[in-house]
Amino acid sequence: MTKILATIGPISESTKAIKSIAMKTNLFRLNGSHNNLEWHFDIIKKIRNLCPNAFILMDIPGIKPRTANDKSMFINKGNVITFGELKKSSEMIIPLTKPLPYFNKKIREFSINDGQFYFELINSGDNFVTGKSKSNFELLPKKGLNISGSLYDETKQKKVYLNFIDTIKNLDIDGLGLSFVQTGNLVREIKEIVPHLLLISKIENSEGLKRKSEIILNSDGIMIDRGDLAAEIGNHFLFNAVETISKETKKYGKPLIMATENLNSMIDRLEPSKSEIISLGHSLSIGVDCIMLSEETATSINFLNTIKWISNHSKKIFQSTEAKQNNVALFDNQKFPELWSAVRQIKDLPIVLLSKSGYSLFQAMSLGQSRTITLFTDNKKIISLVKLFRNKINVIEILSIEKNTSDQLRTCIKKYKSIVFDNKEKLIAIYVSHYINKVRANNFSLFNRDDFD
Repeated sequence: MTKILATIGPISESTKAIKSIAMKTNLFRLNGSHNNLEWHFDIIKKIRNLCPNAFILMDIPGIKPRTANDKSMFINKGNVITFGELKKSSEMIIPLTKPLPYFNKKIREFSINDGQFYFELINSGDNFVTGKSKSNFELLPKKGLNISGSLYDETKQKKVYLNFIDTIKNLDIDGLGLSFVQTGNLVREIKEIVPHLLLISKIENSEGLKRKSEIILNSDGIMIDRGDLAAEIGNHFLFNAVETISKETKKYGKPLIMATENLNSMIDRLEPSKSEIISLGHSLSIGVDCIMLSEETATSINFLNTIKWISNHSKKIFQSTEAKQNNVALFDNQKFPELWSAVRQIKDLPIVLLSKSGYSLFQAMSLGQSRTITLFTDNKKIISLVKLFRNKINVIEILSIEKNTSDQLRTCIKKYKSIVFDNKEKLIAIYVSHYINKVRANNFSLFNRDDFD
């Protein structure tokens, strides 16, 4: 069943609210762009007390410029607004939190708040864009500015990441959401700095889309931010982009999170729109593991109703919208293609994994098949990662992985026989043998239930 990643905000920050949310999901998101460090510390403490097995994701504020207004502002259709720094101007000026990205000066429009509100471009420079509003709307504080085809400075991006990571180093979180990731190299560098945290990369601009494979390969999971992505590449290209990112993510066996406007209509209503129901069905069909709720749970008084609705809905339609079978080739750089090709052909049997790095888990998930998977591991980071997958994975923590992995695996299977066989007479066991000619090698065994009587 597809899981719910709920954003905690001012409307859902109370102990009562978090307790209610924890009855439907153990996945929580905090947005580092909002609130102060003390607020986040307090919320994390509440979550840990109420839901000890929670997965907590902290989104790092990215390099994308946001409006620096502290209060809501009403913008009328036809208003000419300058965003950024422009000293000589009689028009309204709204400062930005960060410098503008590189962009084609021939663009005709730009947008605010994930492409919700558009402006006709009138003028632009290195530090500003001026545009005429195409609609009446309320500009809430700290809303992002999107310019089609933007290219963000990766050196500055890394600096933003590191500065934020330094401020939250004492927070008890499980993962970081990396905004506007454009290369796999940046993910690798951040992983070296916080090896204990899971890295969820957000693909949300044209450069990230172009280099999606290297980003996915180096990340622990992927989030598709449809709002920023559509605003950056154009609405007409969004559907194909979502399809290609999801296919590539599933190819590498990584968890996939769908973000932005999943159930926005329920902010003010008790039932979603039909278009949102169709969109959710599409997300389920392409293998999305988690549906992220943002404003739906952070600022809407209907947050609990929304969570209950999507929880019930996903249960009802999950069986009829199983992920498409993954018929693409396995990893291009796969170390043991023959082993996993054989496992793919032996369908329906449970898989048992003994893994320290989690590599074999990604390989098993890349098969795109529905079967029981049991993972024995001593890696707490991988134990947290399992919570993001929509497929049921039995994860059992062991003290350490021994040199004689074959004997250890047999011991584990015997101890948890009723779980790992899942009412089947055979299972597939995959483990790593320690060095053969100085190369680690995967092993594949087929066991019968009566071998462990």
